[in-house]
Amino acid sequence: MQRKKIHASQRMGFTLLELLVTIAIIAVLISLLLPALSAAKARSWQTQCLSNNRQIILAWTMYTHDNDGSIPPNVNGLWGKGVWTNWVAGTMFNQVDATNSALLVDQSQSMIARYIDNPKLFKCPGDKSRFVRSFAMNHRLNPVSDDGPPVFTEGFGTNWMTFRKVDEIRNPSDIFVTIDERSDSINDAYFVVDVTNTGSVDGTGPVNPYMIIDYPANYHSGSTLSFADGHSEVHKWLEPTTMPPLGQARPRIHTTSTDRDLQWLQAHSTYRKN
Repeated sequence: MQRKKIHASQRMGFTLLELLVTIAIIAVLISLLLPALSAAKARSWQTQCLSNNRQIILAWTMYTHDNDGSIPPNVNGLWGKGVWTNWVAGTMFNQVDATNSALLVDQSQSMIARYIDNPKLFKCPGDKSRFVRSFAMNHRLNPVSDDGPPVFTEGFGTNWMTFRKVDEIRNPSDIFVTIDERSDSINDAYFVVDVTNTGSVDGTGPVNPYMIIDYPANYHSGSTLSFADGHSEVHKWLEPTTMPPLGQARPRIHTTSTDRDLQWLQAHSTYRKN
């Protein structure tokens, strides 16, 4: 009877081969599930980022309604100049501003803070940097500078519309207001799309399309953008030059004469004057 009990308990264990097969099956299942889990996480980030952008464009729109259609100021170049009153205050180049979430909703500094009180709305959840903000505003929307004309609006840039009031935007559904910018590109809250194709800050020099200045994010298969009519959407980038490895974004880089991403950004940031 004792021998029978021992023999039965031995049959209940796993052989080494069975254990290896079980581990292999688990590994295969994990490899199949991981892409699905990653895709689900990316979709969740995208949904949250879109929601954040919708809240920001709603606040921006409410500001314009309460200020006779005037667009809030979009200050160019803030580093080393203290904290300026802006549509949203602070620059990510400044070590203090970069981690100061309270500044984003300080009504004495951030113009749309009256309409938005949650600083987390200014950051895409896909952005894992220490920065408190990942959104910037189209530089053709009420650009402001303390030392002359705002950069990339002069020279050939004067041939294109600069919008000071919302009723100057002919096709508001086509003109983006805010965009999710990469953490290795973001500095001030002023997102430049160089329509002069010269790559120079004063918009002069030989024309040689295309030059990339600020880099849109690609945290979830594209960037979220809000538009002047109040809608938000995700745009997928197509060119490898728009999506270099994180840490390798460099301003004023010549891409190609067929750059589809910069063509799209130009067409959705402004349009030629009549």
